[in-house]
Order: sequence, then C-alpha cells, then structure tokens
Amino acid sequence: MAALPVKYRQVVRLVDIDGLSYAEAAGVRGLSEATVTSRLRRARRRIRVRLAAAGLVPGRGER
Repeated sequence: MAALPVKYRQVVRLVDIDGLSYAEAAGVRGLSEATVTSRLRRARRRIRVRLAAAGLVPGRGER
C-alpha cells in the first residue's frame, strides 16, 4: 500500500479497508463514483502486479 500514489491509496483504504461503498467513498473524497472506480481498478492492478512479482500470488491467468 505504501508504494501506491496517495490518490489510489485513499480510495483503497476507504473501500477495501474501511468498507465504504463506492458512492460513500466518492462523497468523502469529493469525487465522482466513476473516478473512484477507476482509481480502485488501477490501484488493485498495481498491488496485484507487485504481489505477483514478489511470488506472493499467482500471475494473471494462473491459479
């Protein structure tokens, strides 16, 4: 998480850690739901790539 840019880290924390809905997170940050969705998608991709590179999760298409 620390390696993520702040704008991604904020929405990941609100949605994935604090359990807010996309709409709630958008309201808290003053963003549109589309922006929250986009930032979450990008943040999760970055997290997944870093974990896969470290051998902690399978890469895309592997199980």
